[in-house]
Amino acid sequence: MTVLVWTLFAPLVTALLGVLPAPRRIKEANLVGGLGVTLLLSIGTAGDFLGGSTPSAFGDALRVDGLSALVLVLSALVGLLSGAYSVGYLRRNDARGLVSPGRRREFDALVPLYVFAMLLVSVSNNLGILWIAVELTTLVSVFLVAFHNRDTSLEAAWKFLVLGSLGLAFALLGTVLLFASGRGVLGEGMSALHWTRLVALARELHPLTLKLGVVFAVVGYGTKAGLAPMHTWKPDAYREAPSPAGVLMAVGMLNGALYCLLRVHLIAKAALGPAFSGGLLLGLGLLSVAVATPFILIQWNLKRLLAYSSVEHVGIMALGLGLGAEAATFGALLHMTYHTLAKPLAFFSAGTLAQLHRSSDFDEIGPGTLGRAPVASALFVLAAVIMTGSPPFGLFFSEMTILKAGFAGPHTAAVAVFLACLVLLFCGFFYQVGRLVLGAQPAAPRPAPDPEQFDAGGAVTLAAGVLAVVSAFYLPRGLLDLVHAAVRVVEGGP
Repeated sequence: MTVLVWTLFAPLVTALLGVLPAPRRIKEANLVGGLGVTLLLSIGTAGDFLGGSTPSAFGDALRVDGLSALVLVLSALVGLLSGAYSVGYLRRNDARGLVSPGRRREFDALVPLYVFAMLLVSVSNNLGILWIAVELTTLVSVFLVAFHNRDTSLEAAWKFLVLGSLGLAFALLGTVLLFASGRGVLGEGMSALHWTRLVALARELHPLTLKLGVVFAVVGYGTKAGLAPMHTWKPDAYREAPSPAGVLMAVGMLNGALYCLLRVHLIAKAALGPAFSGGLLLGLGLLSVAVATPFILIQWNLKRLLAYSSVEHVGIMALGLGLGAEAATFGALLHMTYHTLAKPLAFFSAGTLAQLHRSSDFDEIGPGTLGRAPVASALFVLAAVIMTGSPPFGLFFSEMTILKAGFAGPHTAAVAVFLACLVLLFCGFFYQVGRLVLGAQPAAPRPAPDPEQFDAGGAVTLAAGVLAVVSAFYLPRGLLDLVHAAVRVVEGGP
């Protein structure tokens, strides 16, 4: 088997072993070790691409280009971080009697299965397989959101299932219409849905049917990405999901859905020019940033705050891609990369604070967490500085790249609104973080939080902080090469 096939095979084996009963330490080693091997194999697949080959399998149904390789490596990385953080996270929940052995086996299987689905999305050259892989992320996410088996968890899982299924129905209809637009041109068989064939024959596709397919696909996959107004599943799902699962949804699902949107955008771009699908991405991206602004200003829950931060950031990426300039595309894909490297720190530190205080609601946590949990609070402040695009961190440079390209193009009014929203979002986010971390100790007595301990979860959170800071000043040459290769795919086709 090729390295590409082994890359997909590794998390499946990890998931299968996770179901089997075994001592806790063996299960933890299986989860972290399996996801570590998956990351190494993903890097190997990306290295094969950078070395000049085009990894593929199953009659080109799976195929790796620059965009695939970038999303593949980022997905495997966030999978490993999530699995490693879950060791300490679940140990703390075990100590409180919140996780049964059956639930633990379920979690140990669901996380690598989710990673498998993310990786399959990133290497799918066939739009049918792409849709199936996204559907798998939805099914796994439902179980992860409902993991704690509370009334609120079940409600959030049901809401996610309904909205996610609706989005996937739109995406499926869009896929069917994309295929129908090439009737008589694409031929029969599985290869008729290969993205490479659709792009190569784009000028021969029926334009009206193609436009309808693009609209349905953008709405469908935009729902999975959390673009407004299809974002309403995010706040409740992020609040209820365990923090290790939340980061998979906030990064893995976002990157995978954006990958799907890009594949559809490139078909439309080759057939109709950049204006049609680019305009959709620009409009939805700007709307997402604008919608996130007031909800961050009035937020009352720590994990919901991160959910609206994700709505903001996917909006920034979509807006950058919709501007159509090569510099803006580079900024958007660089933003996706830096967001992937920074978001785990935000989720892990927020998850630790929520665990210590046994709630993620601001009122129940109370102000002044810096005095009660100094390490987790300091790391969350660092995450807030990075996530709001503050200099000298990476998201600042990606946002400035998009803004510079936007003001140099024909969409200056939209970019000016975008800039105003970024300023308000910066102020709103730090208002929320400041009143949580630095606020005065409450006068009324409240239950004392659990003592902060440097355990496996704390070590992974600290490692995520180091990764987020170091990456702002130094991106490995291979990763930067993947970003440039992905830009070439978006700007020039396969």
